[in-house]
Amino acid sequence: MPSRLLLPLTLVLLLAAAPLAEAKPGPKLTVMTRNIFLGGNIALPIGATSREDFEQKTTQLWQQVQATDFPARAKLLAREIRRTKPDVIGLQEVAHWRRGPDGVKDGAATPATTEVYDFLATLRSELGSRYRLGNVQIEADIEAPTSLGYDVRVTMRDAVLVRKRKGLRIRRKLGANYTRSFEVPTQIGTLSSRRGWTAIDGVLRGKRFRFVDTHLEAFDDTTRLAQARALAAGPLRKGGTVILAGDLNSDPTGATGANPAAYNVFTGAGLRDTWLLRNKKGTGNNCCLKQVTITDPPPGPFDHRVDHILAKGRFKVLRTRIVGTDPANRTAGGLWPSDHGGGATTLRLR
Repeated sequence: MPSRLLLPLTLVLLLAAAPLAEAKPGPKLTVMTRNIFLGGNIALPIGATSREDFEQKTTQLWQQVQATDFPARAKLLAREIRRTKPDVIGLQEVAHWRRGPDGVKDGAATPATTEVYDFLATLRSELGSRYRLGNVQIEADIEAPTSLGYDVRVTMRDAVLVRKRKGLRIRRKLGANYTRSFEVPTQIGTLSSRRGWTAIDGVLRGKRFRFVDTHLEAFDDTTRLAQARALAAGPLRKGGTVILAGDLNSDPTGATGANPAAYNVFTGAGLRDTWLLRNKKGTGNNCCLKQVTITDPPPGPFDHRVDHILAKGRFKVLRTRIVGTDPANRTAGGLWPSDHGGGATTLRLR
């Protein structure tokens, strides 16, 4: 054999005998969905038979909000988050409660501006510097008179929080309201249950993903289904790894009347239920308390699952957890963190 061929042949033989280097595993991303409860039964005034009755029922709602004490519950939620260490959190019912001046009861004609509870600011304060605001979407904004001599106003929001972690950054923020909303006739006029979605495009150690957070309509199946279809045809159509977290008000089994149609829209669009990917058995029930005071006795009547984390793309589910159902994490007076539980999933991005 000519000597000039010996060196290349030796290299070929060495390369053929060498083991292939193992691919470096992708990064782990933990995501959470959490409905933090606006504080009372928002539907209470709807069935009022007169303006006076409406004002009395709005007063009852306002008293419920005060009794369910979000500043105390925020401490429980923050404890939950510290234990779970999610990288990205989708929050729903992030209420902002304000009241108007005494003697003014004209609804939205004179917007109430005196702040009473800002759920987002309070929770972020409890979390300290661990999380930054990824994005927030303004949803329904409703102001109504009370029998106390002033208006109360609630602005609903969905929000995304992102943990401060090396290699995790936000590339883009997205969000919108659904064109389809649920219009509710009442004694003070028609109120609009406007809802929407908020999202971030993120990157973790070079792996890109989209995280979408939503809260679909609770009181009308047709509206909820239209919103699910709009979401599937919109931000969820993106290629790559897409994660949907939220209160979908839809149970895959239809348990307790929670219509599965909206859930089926998402699975039909290629998203997979991360709970079922990891748990072939077990329901993963995370909803809901029965008492508006959220003081149900433990273990709590959690009998269906409407809070979901669904995903598509290249990932592996490493772990799933139900949060918010631990009786040990309640206030001294028996308040749970929320009227819902929630969920957390750890994915390995590929």
